[in-house]
Amino acid sequence: MSLRPFLTIARHTGAAFAVVMAGTLALPAVSVAKPTHEEAMKMKNPGESDDAAANRLNDEGKALVRKKSYVEALAKFQAALELFPLANAIFNVSLMHYTLGELEQAFPYLEQTLRAPLTTEQRDLVLKYRADVLEKLKNSHKDILVQSNPPGAAVQVNGVAMPYAAPTRVLVPYGTADLTFSYPGFESKSVVIQSSPTNPPKDVAARLKREDPMAAVMVRCPRGSDVFIDGTMKGFDVVRDRLLAGAHTVRCGKGAENEAFERPVFVQLNKPNNFDFSGIKK
Repeated sequence: MSLRPFLTIARHTGAAFAVVMAGTLALPAVSVAKPTHEEAMKMKNPGESDDAAANRLNDEGKALVRKKSYVEALAKFQAALELFPLANAIFNVSLMHYTLGELEQAFPYLEQTLRAPLTTEQRDLVLKYRADVLEKLKNSHKDILVQSNPPGAAVQVNGVAMPYAAPTRVLVPYGTADLTFSYPGFESKSVVIQSSPTNPPKDVAARLKREDPMAAVMVRCPRGSDVFIDGTMKGFDVVRDRLLAGAHTVRCGKGAENEAFERPVFVQLNKPNNFDFSGIKK
């Protein structure tokens, strides 16, 4: 692919699909701090909707591309995506990573662009960039399909968060790769892959287990006290039980050296929940 400063091709969803043809451009890889959502919100004009701001930031990014200010352009395109998922901006993010020599970062955005309703010309162009990325990385990486049950799990490859959730295709480096899947309300799952160019990695389908909403609890009351939790008697002196995470009330009954009393407790998942009231005397 030959280098051309800026090329506009067929239109998509009302916005020009702007392309930097940078296949032979040799730029050093750089580390770019991706704008946070809060930072992107500060870029909006007063009264401007999220989608209008995203389109404006995308256009500002394309203007920076014309000036060959690729790092600044990438930040504009990323900020646009924090506000609204423009297919045009997704593609432009991939092209800036590609232009800056960040081929691993470019790949997931190219994959996501292919999910948009592209024209034939647009799809062919995205596929051309995708094929070029895979060709350049063929000695160090292989792309695989990752899926999750439930669908939509966030994916990390060797601790690096992928920008789009499963199902999607990700680049796996040869050697040892750790894929981590996470979804709210489910336990995270890690899959370790060993691969090489002669033993390429296979697609991964991860089934996640629902988190147990219950946690182990130990309640110790003064000697001789009956123990109530949320109004239900559980035993005497020391009680071990499993409770839902959240707020509960413990009541220690009258004992040899104490009057009855109540205490609020808060049960947490994956943490010790030992509530010792044995030293209270009234």
